[in-house]
Amino acid sequence: MPLIGNTVRLKAEFKDFNGEHVSPENVNLRIYDGYKKQVGEDIPVLPSDVGKYQYDYVIRGDVGPLYFEFVGTIEGLPILGRAIIDRRWSKCR
Repeated sequence: MPLIGNTVRLKAEFKDFNGEHVSPENVNLRIYDGYKKQVGEDIPVLPSDVGKYQYDYVIRGDVGPLYFEFVGTIEGLPILGRAIIDRRWSKCR
């Protein structure tokens, strides 16, 4: 469970319709709050390997979910991957 104040590594992998890794153009990371309102600006991200992206993000704010998405284009068509971070103030026992 991600704790507020900790750093998490957000990851995404992109594949084409044949299942091959592909690096989209203009990949950005977007963070959303629990109301699905974007927090901050788009964050440009470069690939760590073909079709693989990562970004180290410090969990900020109130408790509750955060959503993140990596979004880009492949041959002019949009592609994105989205996931949730359920942040907490302290470790639950």
